[in-house]
Amino acid sequence: MACEASIKNPTTDQLPLLERQLDDCFARINQPLSALGELTGTVRVDEFLGQVMHLAARLPEAEAVINLCDNRYLFTLGFCAALLRGQTNLLPQNRALATQQQLLDQYPRSYVLHDGLETLFDGCTQLNLNQQDLRAVAATAIPTIPADQLAAIAFTSGSTGQPKANLKPWHTFVTSSRMNAQAMLDDNYRDQLRFALATVPAQHMWGLETSLLLPLFARLCISDARPLFPQDVANALQQLPAPRLLISTPVHLRALVSSGVTMPQAAHLLCATAPLSTELAQATETFFGGELIEVYGCSEVGSMARRRTAQEDVWQLFEGLEFAEELSVIRGDHLPQQQPVQDRIETHDGRRFRLLGRSDDMIEIAGKRGSLQEMNKLLLATPGVVDGVVFMPEPVTQAVTRPVALVVATTASKQDVSARFAAHLDPVFMPRPLLLVDALPREDNGKLPRAKLLAFYRQLRGH
Repeated sequence: MACEASIKNPTTDQLPLLERQLDDCFARINQPLSALGELTGTVRVDEFLGQVMHLAARLPEAEAVINLCDNRYLFTLGFCAALLRGQTNLLPQNRALATQQQLLDQYPRSYVLHDGLETLFDGCTQLNLNQQDLRAVAATAIPTIPADQLAAIAFTSGSTGQPKANLKPWHTFVTSSRMNAQAMLDDNYRDQLRFALATVPAQHMWGLETSLLLPLFARLCISDARPLFPQDVANALQQLPAPRLLISTPVHLRALVSSGVTMPQAAHLLCATAPLSTELAQATETFFGGELIEVYGCSEVGSMARRRTAQEDVWQLFEGLEFAEELSVIRGDHLPQQQPVQDRIETHDGRRFRLLGRSDDMIEIAGKRGSLQEMNKLLLATPGVVDGVVFMPEPVTQAVTRPVALVVATTASKQDVSARFAAHLDPVFMPRPLLLVDALPREDNGKLPRAKLLAFYRQLRGH
């Protein structure tokens, strides 16, 4: 098992589980949690740590845990308790039963941690945190973790192929969290208390870095809510004091902005997982009355660059990271190894750069080259379109393979979208077919894995 050596043979170097004042606000519980005696309201850092240590002593003997807790606070408790127990957190790319079974087959000395699954697994140890009594005496000291302990294995979303395992030692998370706090929250990240709401799941790297790790290393009080619909987002934000921070994705921000629901002010917004257009960034800042920072990253490295997309298209690399001699390769002292990224990079001064699209973004039809990324930007900027994708389907023998467009629209018709493409694209790149659908098969994190997309398209075509 990949995590065995790191768990059994840690170095003597220790790093703190968190860097916060014990009496500071750590989380806001939105819904009553039976595991905490129907608790709602604010949880202090020392109360959180007491619950973590209480849970750690009661976890099953194992080497790794698949944490499927849907409640963000219970997920964080389980994640940190596993660290204290010397266990590795397995972070699947989705909650599908087949995905979890595949992980259990790959990591047999594991168990499942959840807070109320409708479908239970056979043949593995399971612990429902909602059926535990997690009330505990507040901690008086901050525990430490071996620096090279394998804290987590994060799996890529599979958006461009098969998911890949990425090993995350604790020292990598600690260093990257300090870097992220400074880059995402500015130099006041240790001083100013912010109240955060995330619409992304904590299992995904974007959600993990911002809604779990940031509160460990910055003055962030995170809500346990994960609202989906616009009115629910507005209600959850309203329950938080100012200054508010909203953590989301382009897909969700587009739905919120186009909803017409009045939102409480969010002084800061963080966005990642897919390209964000300048138009949507500007509309989002106006809608929420705050500054939006778009973050660029990947599962292999984590967050690595930022830009204020409403004002600029150039990215700024985080301190502590640098490009290797070969562009599109990132290195940092805290990373286990140098990591290639999937995008083509155009650097300006070594630390500022533009993204030129993924290496597999360019397509060629009839001797002409086009960019799928540009086609998708065109589609998503079409009035009345709330979601959509342009992609290359599986090739058909003895036929020219052309782009396909799947479109989720409110007021735009199929003819409107076709006219938009016709006005901007060479005829050979016109999507054929162009289909209107109710929704795309996105993961909870907003990603659209190619395997799911192709299966969905085959289902639409009836084969």
